[in-house]
Amino acid sequence: MSAPLRLAALFAALMLPAPILATGFQSERAIAAGEVDLEAMLAGLERQRAQAVLKRDIAALRHLMDRQYYHIDSRGRVRSKTEILSALDRDDFRFRVYEIESNEVQILSGGSTALSTGVFRSLQAGASAKPFRGRYVHVWVRQSEGWKNTFHQTTAIRPAQDDCPCD
Repeated sequence: MSAPLRLAALFAALMLPAPILATGFQSERAIAAGEVDLEAMLAGLERQRAQAVLKRDIAALRHLMDRQYYHIDSRGRVRSKTEILSALDRDDFRFRVYEIESNEVQILSGGSTALSTGVFRSLQAGASAKPFRGRYVHVWVRQSEGWKNTFHQTTAIRPAQDDCPCD
């Protein structure tokens, strides 16, 4: 390959968003042969997703999400992929902090589906923002262009009630 072609190929590779580099060129042969640690790879995609939410990186989120993405927030509000990306784009919410505290990945259905669960903390921007800590569930599906997040649900972690009349 000539020097100009090598330079053009390197430039093209550097211009790809990070999620495309991580998910778009997964080697199906390597995955099928068990040469890829799927749990570690998906944990990496979770970190990429969290960073994209924090930075409001719509392009990265669009790439990481499945067309049929379904988002349920901690208040029970349901949004589609288009609705959640539009809300981010309109600046309906912005985060100062969005971090994963813990993550566990389980590979399901012969390696084509994964369940990712964990705990995260966040703080929205704004003077009246309160810290939030929650549990999340994400479902990832393996597609021809890589792993895609198809489902998200969050539940707030709240202190237990000491005066519960549950006994």
